Amino acid sequence: MMTELSYTAGPSSQPSFTEFPHTKLPSQAPHAPNHTTWMDVSAQISSLGTRMEELALVHDTRFYSMEEHMDQYQTRVTSQFDHFQQRFERIEERMDQQQATFEHLQQSIDRIESRQASQHEEMMAYLHFVFPPPPPQP
Repeated sequence: MMTELSYTAGPSSQPSFTEFPHTKLPSQAPHAPNHTTWMDVSAQISSLGTRMEELALVHDTRFYSMEEHMDQYQTRVTSQFDHFQQRFERIEERMDQQQATFEHLQQSIDRIESRQASQHEEMMAYLHFVFPPPPPQP
């Protein structure tokens, strides 16, 4: 009975082969002790495995590079957020100061208007005293 070799990928860069005794070899497979064709296939498979590992490494490198870019972006966004939050807090402080100034000015205006009304009443009383109204006519 003939056997077929099957390639199994393992964690190392060396390919691993498993024999399946229940299958037949293809008719073109060499039966002679000289297995150079199989050795060429083995070398190609090994080379392919190495290339796949290199691709995986490049993929990992790109992934970590992308992750690094995302971390940098998050750091910039966080920094900008902190900056804008500080600016917002300063704006709030200025608004509070302006509100206090406005309230102080409003109180001053109220006092001035009250004093003006009081002075108006005093002036009208003085004018009525100095220039009394004419007596009513019959």
